Amino acid sequence: MRKFKRLLVLIILIGAIVGGIEFLRYPIHSNAKDVEEHIRKWKGMGDINGSKKLDIREIQKISSSDTYVALFTIPGSGEGMAILKEGWSKRLRIEVMTKMNNLVEYDDIHTNKGTYALFLGKNPSKQIHRVKASLVNDNYTFDIKVPKGEYFISYQPVPKYVEKPFPADLILLNNSGDDITVKEYMDQELRE
Repeated sequence: MRKFKRLLVLIILIGAIVGGIEFLRYPIHSNAKDVEEHIRKWKGMGDINGSKKLDIREIQKISSSDTYVALFTIPGSGEGMAILKEGWSKRLRIEVMTKMNNLVEYDDIHTNKGTYALFLGKNPSKQIHRVKASLVNDNYTFDIKVPKGEYFISYQPVPKYVEKPFPADLILLNNSGDDITVKEYMDQELRE
């Protein structure tokens, strides 16, 4: 009986330690306010009431995977994105954060459910209806419909036979299917 109690105490102690470590590794609740607060801390902007504004434009879970993408803006500094991973506690942690340099960004993202082609960006003119991404090192093209709204996150699974899903050449298309890539980038330069 004494050995059983010791074993039980040991199991409870190990469980508490593992649970504590999990909550330390994954401190973010999956809501926009908490994600915003942790992005601010990551970027060294202080608490959520700091002087520099940061707006979460969209947060999206990649299919049924453990990966989330957050698109945010900092007025005067442009847009950025954060990749977040979900732990078994259903809380998140920031894996990667980067500034966006283009109107529309493309990247491949690896999740526990496979690799996805990730598209995110802004569509201030509302003229971008589709984006085509032709892979540079593989014979494959993604064609996504851009969701309505000024900012968007979209993704597609990468087929298993595609070996190198990055980089890609992007073409922005309007509702008629016309290439408006140069026009949109020029308009973006004028807006800034």
